[in-house]
Amino acid sequence: MEHESFSHMFHEHPLSWIPDSAKESGQSYNFWCYGCQRLFLPGDATYGCSLKCGFPKMLHKECMEMPREIMHPLHPSHPLTLQVLEQNSDCAVCEVRVFWLCYGCSQGGCDGLWIHLGCADDVCNDKNEKQAVMKHPSHPQHELCFSKKTRWCPFLCNACGVTGKGDSYICTLCDYWIHETCALLPLSVNFPHHHHALSLAFSPPREYIQYEFDCGICSTTLPLRRWVYHCNLCRYVVHLNCATSTFDDGNAVDDDKEGTKFPIAVDDMYEEIIRPFVKRQRGQILDDHNIIGDKYSSSNHPHLLTFTAYSSSSSSSSSHHHCKKDDDDDEDDFGSIPRSELICDGCTLAIHQKKQTADDDEYDETGYISCDECKYFLHLSCFNLPLHIPSLPIHPLEDHSLTLRNAAKLTDWIWCIICHSFTSGLYYKCTICHFEIDIKCASLPNTVKHTAHPRHNYLKLVTSDMQPEFCVNCYEFFTSTEKGHYKCNSCRFCVCGACVMLPASNKHRLENHLLPLTYDARVNRPGEFYCSSCENPVDPRSWMYHCRDCDQSFHPRCFPATAAKYKNIKYGAKQYVISSIHDPRHPLRFQIITNKKKCDLCHQDAYNEPGFQCASCFFAVCLLCGRRVLGDA
Repeated sequence: MEHESFSHMFHEHPLSWIPDSAKESGQSYNFWCYGCQRLFLPGDATYGCSLKCGFPKMLHKECMEMPREIMHPLHPSHPLTLQVLEQNSDCAVCEVRVFWLCYGCSQGGCDGLWIHLGCADDVCNDKNEKQAVMKHPSHPQHELCFSKKTRWCPFLCNACGVTGKGDSYICTLCDYWIHETCALLPLSVNFPHHHHALSLAFSPPREYIQYEFDCGICSTTLPLRRWVYHCNLCRYVVHLNCATSTFDDGNAVDDDKEGTKFPIAVDDMYEEIIRPFVKRQRGQILDDHNIIGDKYSSSNHPHLLTFTAYSSSSSSSSSHHHCKKDDDDDEDDFGSIPRSELICDGCTLAIHQKKQTADDDEYDETGYISCDECKYFLHLSCFNLPLHIPSLPIHPLEDHSLTLRNAAKLTDWIWCIICHSFTSGLYYKCTICHFEIDIKCASLPNTVKHTAHPRHNYLKLVTSDMQPEFCVNCYEFFTSTEKGHYKCNSCRFCVCGACVMLPASNKHRLENHLLPLTYDARVNRPGEFYCSSCENPVDPRSWMYHCRDCDQSFHPRCFPATAAKYKNIKYGAKQYVISSIHDPRHPLRFQIITNKKKCDLCHQDAYNEPGFQCASCFFAVCLLCGRRVLGDA
């Protein structure tokens, strides 16, 4: 067949096979194909003038055999004919300059539509292998035509939003173009990153837009006009490419490496946060045996302090009225901390003896610090907190040292800049600027693990300028210079200090059991969420205290004494007899008001706010009125 001659419309003489030796001998042949405009490579079947008339143009065998007339999906109304283009123009497929031999439309009104032989060849070669025309549910108004793209023709896919090249389906009547791989995606499919089958949606459903859901894999936003895979039962939604691609957990590390696991139960915060911090600052916990029987002074307390061993504290603690359990009152008024325990005046957490385990070290605490003259108690590590710290990772400014101070109990509470809560305990204050931080937040480690982010093991404390971010839970915005939040190095997961410090579980006075902090309450639970306390909607993406068995949900802010802005306040340390406003036989206790809506003096809203409440009747006054009356007494 190589020695046969063929007639072709682009030259008056028959075309015959040209051997490589003739092309390399210096004869007047061009080095590129007159049809596809690509260079000839050694071994290419090449055809030129058989009479050697000096006509320099040659064709690949494939280009020479292209049909004289084709139908193309870009121009379905008329056939395209093989023509010699006399002037330069752009290809209607790839928008690259086309000249010489090409396909064009000769019908009236279609002047200027030209297509490379290579672009047309893609359609011709695949017409029997691909579905030439399809009806796709993403574009029901028109049919989509198959188009095999050349390597130089990128387009923006309306499905995944990626600009790329390759096989595609295109609507010839409107501007709709999708990858072939996207067009062939199943409408429902199982993926390893979710336990239910995911459904294909051609735009994010309304509920994801309403609550501004992010992709469940990469944590970035969802474009409004791109396809997604989602789970109706769990309200789990992911980008198309995230769902179909395997991702590398580049931040995954061994679980036996250091990293405090959050969230932490209230009863464990002292052991998990403050004690390790004191060890890091002082090298070790103060040896208990050196202080038994001695008196100690503290710059943050006016009286001498005594070490009390746990073995001897049962009798002494029974003498402290604020530690007794009051069977006539509801202990849930104080959140999840039982009132029968001593409360530390430093960290405002309960003081209790740690259960001995095999992992305990030689510096385990055997007692606590107390004042014989007033109801003042400290954990041993809170007593041993350094009085001065040169700097903290979240406050690394040069010469900005921090000093340990004690906040007032009823007035002039300080506002912690990290957890966004008031504190009546110990805190660190910068000697230069207005930076103030509760000792629990000052004790936070540089690296943590968080149950809300199982995909990557570790979150790093932000201690330097970074790109602005949002907290995944409360959506607090961090500027590039703000510090004190935690961020994943492998993705956009970021959580603020207030959300990191949320306790692992909470107990509400309306429930008789603990409610775990839940990050995926929407899993297997379609429908809306409403807070059982304030009765307002709960964002299904947000963290909430939720019980799957009884289907009760609570905002963290609806636990003001344990998870919101009053969680660092010590309650119930003293009973107040204020005969000028209430029966002296009914002492008032400082706590979160839960028995009525309004203050009995000023009649302003006082529910879920700190104030003075009677355990025997429904009398309650807000903190402002209580302070004023106590000041006048």
